[in-house]
Amino acid sequence: MTSVTNPQKCTGCLACRLICPEECIGAAEDSEGFAVPQIESSRCLECGLCVSRCPENSAPGAGLSGCLRVLAAKSKDDAILRCSASGGVFAGLAKKILETPGNAVFGCAYDENLAARHICVTDPAGLPRLQSSKYVQSDTGDTYLQAKALLDAGKTVFYTGTPCQIAGLRAFLGAARDNLLTADLVCHGVPSPLLFAKYLRWLGRKHGGQVISYNFRSKERDGWGLTSRAVIKTGSRSKTRFISPYADPYYDSFLNCRTFRECCYTCRYAGSRRAADFSIGDYWGIDKVDPGFFDSKGVSVVLINTDKGARWFEKVAGGFDTVETAFADAASHNINLTAPSCRPGLRDCAYDGVSGAGAGFFRSPAYRIRKDVYFKTLVKTGLKRILPPAAIEKYRNVKRMVRM
Repeated sequence: MTSVTNPQKCTGCLACRLICPEECIGAAEDSEGFAVPQIESSRCLECGLCVSRCPENSAPGAGLSGCLRVLAAKSKDDAILRCSASGGVFAGLAKKILETPGNAVFGCAYDENLAARHICVTDPAGLPRLQSSKYVQSDTGDTYLQAKALLDAGKTVFYTGTPCQIAGLRAFLGAARDNLLTADLVCHGVPSPLLFAKYLRWLGRKHGGQVISYNFRSKERDGWGLTSRAVIKTGSRSKTRFISPYADPYYDSFLNCRTFRECCYTCRYAGSRRAADFSIGDYWGIDKVDPGFFDSKGVSVVLINTDKGARWFEKVAGGFDTVETAFADAASHNINLTAPSCRPGLRDCAYDGVSGAGAGFFRSPAYRIRKDVYFKTLVKTGLKRILPPAAIEKYRNVKRMVRM
């Protein structure tokens, strides 16, 4: 056997690597830096298990659950909100899971080199590493194996990731587990780890040092939004830089869908039928759907997709302010709840030369900054920082009246 699935469909979950009874499937890196399965054909028994269990080879909609409820939610705990990208739903559920010793939470964290990897957390003190967004494909490593061992031991496991990573976990396990709780992200698509590493080197050189910390969704300066925060070490000192996504080649290209894995543009999970018990994301547009519920500290959209998810949310509901909304309202500003991201023409050149050392890589047309958008955003965020909250709310009310 030479391939598990069509390379254009492969999500890189690498469940096949762990499913193979002969352990003859390894992980390799393609020309764009995405993880792909590599089969050692000389050892393959042609059993077909990897092919039959691969989620991308199943019928469309297979194994997905319809949405039962849609909520806007925000944690009542300010400490949780500060560390979260939006309303803190993940952290609230994770803390509840970890109240029982031996239980575990899996999610994406940066390692010491700022590579995104899934890790296992059994102590609430480790949860901040899993909070906030990492806009790059994470390496799940052997966490499916770790999760299985814990499940087999009777522990409750909460596993979070992109929808395709949740589908990969379920494919690896092969059967439903009552003690497994899952949450998938409202995912736009994922750039490659190689591209992100190249970006961090570029950003470090730009500021005369090395990036030692990075947060795509820092609330420290501008509150809930898209501002990122980088800490750059220069000699014995470090400096903090806040970065507008529209002035940054990596972030801007991400928001404009130019750097995603090819399968992201045909994603089978971008719809109302989901891979996990919960789907979690930003409730963009809540200021229009329910203006009184808007909060500059962040609001999450929560899709409860299974009865198990409903039971678990009841256990943590007291820690959140919530309001029920329609799926159509949540999807109106979250396009990936209804369809995959569109593939722009500039995707064709986004990875040209990514494996090289050229300092001018981010001068490619795929990473060109739109100055009009940048300056408009600069003015808006600047006004938000200097105007009192009452004035901003009055402005929003005027805008709503004008629309009516």
